[in-house]
Amino acid sequence: MLEQLLHEAGTLIVFLAGISYIAVGLYLLQTAARERSRPTYVLGGALLCNGISFGFSETPFVAGAGQYLDLLTFVSRIWSAVCSVSIAWFAWRVFRRHARWGGVAVAIDFIAIATGLTLSAVESDWQGYAPLSSRGFWFEWAGSTAAFLWLGFESLREYRISRLRVPLGLIDPVISNRYFLIGLYGSLASLTYFIYVPMYIVYELYDVWWGWLDLGLGVVEIVSLVALWLSFSAPPFYRRFIGASAASPAKR
Repeated sequence: MLEQLLHEAGTLIVFLAGISYIAVGLYLLQTAARERSRPTYVLGGALLCNGISFGFSETPFVAGAGQYLDLLTFVSRIWSAVCSVSIAWFAWRVFRRHARWGGVAVAIDFIAIATGLTLSAVESDWQGYAPLSSRGFWFEWAGSTAAFLWLGFESLREYRISRLRVPLGLIDPVISNRYFLIGLYGSLASLTYFIYVPMYIVYELYDVWWGWLDLGLGVVEIVSLVALWLSFSAPPFYRRFIGASAASPAKR
């Protein structure tokens, strides 16, 4: 009984996280339009794609449309793939723009995820819930996880450097903190892929969803989204919290 309640709560939170991804993605697209920032366009588009992916993946469970599970889940994985590759592109263009290896890394990421989806189709693993028996799962998992790990690493690295400049007045505290929040988002988003592994193993073996993991996944998704929203909105109370002027700009 408790496990069923946890699963239902987790499913609801994950579904709400998907809607939130769409909302934050649209917010970033509006911000990008005002600032004419191509990287922000890409990040907003990535989040929008991720929200759409959540919509497709959760619809069979929320709406009771189990007969369309294979189709909707595979479409969801395609949208998620676009999100992951976009995140890798964002990490490259924002943090390693002049590094040739950055473009190569994005290409490898794309190839890994595309290989995973192709193998899954060949293996008829449309849902992608079979880590024990599907080779495609691991290619897709590795490419997706790597993109968010890269974003998290680069952002936190830049945050560590920027912290030294804040006391000297060389960088706005809001901008410095933005690196931290984007890094937190990338780190938490990559964590969700590690949560998927035991969740999918349990599902593959026993055809049930582990309620605790479902709930944990939803909570991590929500926290990561809040961090990303704060990084670009930085309301007055939060600026005061990080020691910045409430009137300080939130732009790069």
